[in-house]
Amino acid sequence: MAGLEVDGVEPVAGSFHGVVVGEVVECAQHPNADKLRVTKVNVGGDRLLDIVCGAPNCRQGLRVAVATIGAVLPGDFKIKAAKLRGEPSEGMLCSFSELGISDDHSGIIELPADAPIGTDIREYLKLDDNTIEISVTPNRADCLGIIGVARDVAVLNQLPLVQPEIVPVGATIDDTLPITVEAPEA
Repeated sequence: MAGLEVDGVEPVAGSFHGVVVGEVVECAQHPNADKLRVTKVNVGGDRLLDIVCGAPNCRQGLRVAVATIGAVLPGDFKIKAAKLRGEPSEGMLCSFSELGISDDHSGIIELPADAPIGTDIREYLKLDDNTIEISVTPNRADCLGIIGVARDVAVLNQLPLVQPEIVPVGATIDDTLPITVEAPEA
């Protein structure tokens, strides 16, 4: 970039395919394991998938990221049909860390209730993008904010700069304190 030092360009997510939006239709305790649940998941096909999940936040009605059989996750991890403690599992409910999006592995991804079932998760979360890490040099204080960086990127790519709409926040003060100026000449 013009006047900005680019330290790195990285994809926002790991390399994976075969992961779609699904809905947990049923979620029951695994009969042979305390920390596992047996689920039935709708991914938009002609039947529900049986998936065993260990995430603590798995529940009925939740929209989730589902790696179906044949999916490949970051690290060349291929999803296959398996039996976990005697129960069939035809996929995997994914966390952000399993998709290489962040280090958060506390539970599966919880998507909004209106997330379209069967949609590719890369498309839905707009993961086909990169992050650019920059160092701002002392002579480019205008780039200490995102608008300055966006302006530079727009100029370099000969694109118009679309300013974000900033809605002013009005003051909402209900409590007031009485103030008396006793020495106005001071």
